This record gives sequence, C-alpha cells and structure tokens, in this order.
Amino acid sequence: MRVTVNEPFLRRRASIARWTTLIGLGILFVGLLVSFNQQYYYLSLPALIVGFILANISGFNSNRYVKEPRPDQSLVKSLKGFDNTYHLFSYTAPIPHVLLTPSRVYALLVKPQDGVIRQQGNRWRRDFNVRRFFLFFGEEGLGTPPREAHGVADRLQSELEEAFGEEAPPVEPLVVFTNPKAQLVMEQSTEDDEVGVDDVPVLAGPRLKKHLRAQPKGDTFNTDLRRRLVTFLKGEDVSQDDAE
Repeated sequence: MRVTVNEPFLRRRASIARWTTLIGLGILFVGLLVSFNQQYYYLSLPALIVGFILANISGFNSNRYVKEPRPDQSLVKSLKGFDNTYHLFSYTAPIPHVLLTPSRVYALLVKPQDGVIRQQGNRWRRDFNVRRFFLFFGEEGLGTPPREAHGVADRLQSELEEAFGEEAPPVEPLVVFTNPKAQLVMEQSTEDDEVGVDDVPVLAGPRLKKHLRAQPKGDTFNTDLRRRLVTFLKGEDVSQDDAE
C-alpha cells in the first residue's frame, strides 16, 4: 500500500503543541507568583484562564498530531497487506484522511477514543471511568461520528467536483475507531464490531481491511483519472498536472 503523509504539517503541529505548553506553564507560574502579591493578585485569574486555554490547545495538538500511534499510523497498521493500488493520504487533501482504492474514494473519520462506546439511535456516549476523569481536558469529544463522517465526505466531494467536474467520483464516508481498547456497543450490535449507522459504516480498526475487501468490485478508475486523483489528494495543482 502507498502512503502519503504531510510531514511538514505534522512538524508544525508538534511545534504548536510544544510552544503552547511552555508558554502556558510560564503564564500559570507568573499567575501563581502574583497571587501572593496583594498589589497584583487580580492578575492571577486572567493568568489561570489563559493558561487553561493554552493547555487545551496543547493537549489537542499533542493527542491528534504528536502522541503515537497517531491516527495516520493507526490507519497504516489497519490497512497493512493491501497492494499499491490502495493509497492512503493523511493531512494532504482537503480532509485529514482519504483512502483511494482501485474503484472508490473513502473519507475516513478517525476516532481515537477507548473504552466502551455506545450508540443508541442518534446518541453516542462513552462509559465513565476514573482515567477519563483525569484526562477530561486532554481528550477529544466523541460527538456524533456518522454525522461528522458525512460532513467530511461532503467537503471532499465538493472539492472533487470543483476540480474534476462530471468526472468526480463519489466519496464514501467511513468511521474508524483506531484505539485497540475501544469496544463498540450498538443498538444493532454485531460480533465483529461493525455496524452501519445513517448509511455510514462504523467499525473498529482491526475490521477495516476486512470491510474494504468485502465491498463489491466496481469499475476501476482509468489510468489518467487515477493519476489526477493522486495529484489532487497529494495537495498538488491538478490543472498543472493536466498541462504536463
């Protein structure tokens, strides 16, 4: 399988996480010092608020782009074994993760949460545990995965239609829980941790490869269209590629 990752983007995010951590700690330390000085004690609360905001920014960037395995690394592991007709793009396309197969384009929504994740109708929630309590401010919210997946797929579809017109292939949304400790409990649960919700497949990482292989074989992209799709999903100018 081919993999294209935007390494400069990841380095920038790592730098943001590092500097926001250092600046946030510095502001919190200054706030602590001025809290003991009656003349400047009123500055301690703003320092606490700013430090808290910076800590959340740092935690978000660290969890998503620095802490390993990153989402792109987890996807590579889940997709290991496919040949080079499968191409994973991470942080290069208009959305974070796209998988190009011989006949399909998938918008992958990665969810890193662990623990028991329950779906009841349109409601999604995670079972409470002590570990989650202490990591509350450093974790992403669960949200509504199928709705989010439709959103990222629609965004990519719009960009493809603008670049390719009538040649634009349909984009299929897919939700992947990459944490090996994630346990999906659905209203219509299955034994293999896979279910379709709002026409969006929701599955655990180890099931991703099996799910893709089970899909009906469609008409494969012709060589020229696939080449231009690869160019586009790498974040390069398709019009220049056409000119060449």
